[in-house]
Amino acid sequence: MLIGLMSDSHNNHPNVRYALDIFRELGINTILHAGDLISGELLKEFKDFSLYLAFGNGDDPLMISVKAAGISSQFVCEEALALCLDGRKIFMIHGDQRTELENQIASGEHDYVIHGHTHQFRNEMVDNTRVINPGALGGRFVGERSFATLDLSRNELQRYFVP
Repeated sequence: MLIGLMSDSHNNHPNVRYALDIFRELGINTILHAGDLISGELLKEFKDFSLYLAFGNGDDPLMISVKAAGISSQFVCEEALALCLDGRKIFMIHGDQRTELENQIASGEHDYVIHGHTHQFRNEMVDNTRVINPGALGGRFVGERSFATLDLSRNELQRYFVP
């Protein structure tokens, strides 16, 4: 199962569209977004996908939840998500709750912990847990804009850059 990973889109419609076009080309149906979507209007871009969203510190959870419910029944939006996809245990949180993020990584209960917040790409193993931050698609920071795909059956991560 190939899934899309993104975070910190900060209402950057062109960069989100670029990532979604790549996901469509690859036949991806499921996207994990690790927070800081910022605007509920951006959710319309995801209407053709199953979307799992962990609220970020810049998100309004109530506004986004209401907007998401009006767009698709395939949207799941929570503060943190514990998922099982393709037999893999995945935990996703934005990452501004640093203690919770570190506790989930250290727990050893997950195959993957996905987060955002730092706007920095991360791909590392902590014991048996792979920790991934796909990078940021928007916001103010100096660095490359990126997103990723993850092949759960092969445990292969591919990072993509926005031109």
